[in-house]
Amino acid sequence: MGMTRRRQAITERVPTTPRKVLADSLGETLNTALVISTSFRFDPELNMLEILDPYNPRNNIEVKGISNYKVSVKLFILPAASDVNNRPAPLYVKQALTCLKKQLGSVLIDEFFVSFADVPAQAGASGSQPQQPEPAKSQPANGSSSSSSSSHSSSHSHSRSRSRSRSRSRQKGSQSAAGGEADEMRRFSKVWRMASRLRKEGDVAKIGICDVSRTQLEGLCEHTGVVPDMVQVRVDEAEEGAEQGAEQAGVEELRAFARQHGISLRTHSDSGVMLSNATFQALAADYKINERFPTTEVPPEGYKIDLMRPRWVANYSVTIRNRGLVANRGYIVMASSDCVLDPNRVSRSIYEN
Repeated sequence: MGMTRRRQAITERVPTTPRKVLADSLGETLNTALVISTSFRFDPELNMLEILDPYNPRNNIEVKGISNYKVSVKLFILPAASDVNNRPAPLYVKQALTCLKKQLGSVLIDEFFVSFADVPAQAGASGSQPQQPEPAKSQPANGSSSSSSSSHSSSHSHSRSRSRSRSRSRQKGSQSAAGGEADEMRRFSKVWRMASRLRKEGDVAKIGICDVSRTQLEGLCEHTGVVPDMVQVRVDEAEEGAEQGAEQAGVEELRAFARQHGISLRTHSDSGVMLSNATFQALAADYKINERFPTTEVPPEGYKIDLMRPRWVANYSVTIRNRGLVANRGYIVMASSDCVLDPNRVSRSIYEN
């Protein structure tokens, strides 16, 4: 009986989603590195403080027979990674690669996926929006027969006119939405070109992107001239009714585009935003990250150093080829502070201007 309760307790503590796995792993690492031991140091090459997991040593992949390993990486670009123009900074891609090489050694990354947290929600493969149901027609009020007949004929005439107008509006709306989806992907062009550069320079063998519609993928390829080797699509629980049909239609169109361009279509079950700022701030508060490791930078007059925010998360996996055994798996989380206006110190002239 006691063993049954123990097994139940262990089962309840097992994280149920990748986001929960990351949050729990990050909390355990902070607790081990800052409370139990002191496994943190300043890296002058990266110009950042590193809080390391003492139970996951670096360079733990043997150089001999390195071709027997397959290294897969998924880089989650978080919302805080965007610059003042709301475009993710490409330097984070290079920074993530440097951190991965420090952790795994000089290994070739076989698969390198990029996932953008703020990619607009897919609106179907063609960008069309779901049609709204037509409002119910009001019944004519009680009156004479001739009046009722005249009103009924007029209603049919106006109904046909409104129907044609709604049809034209839906077509224009569909084209506008599709164009908007494609143009929206311009924000991610620099990051995607940086991923292509890593492939060209031989740091990674294949690059992929996650959770995009056909229209979004076409727009990104058109803006950058870079076609991915792989595309990942999130697998959610089956939905009922027309909503499931619309989602399936979008996947089918994406699959057709992938087949046409030789792109491998994959599936995944990761969360959209792997690490939210709220979760990170809660952990930072628990372990007093901002207080224990204050920045040495001196902000300009009228500014202050804000709290650290998560910029990206790299999820890496090392498996033994042809055997499917996982040799190593882990996360790397990068967070940094911004320089923001200090309302308590900024001069009044800044606001007046």
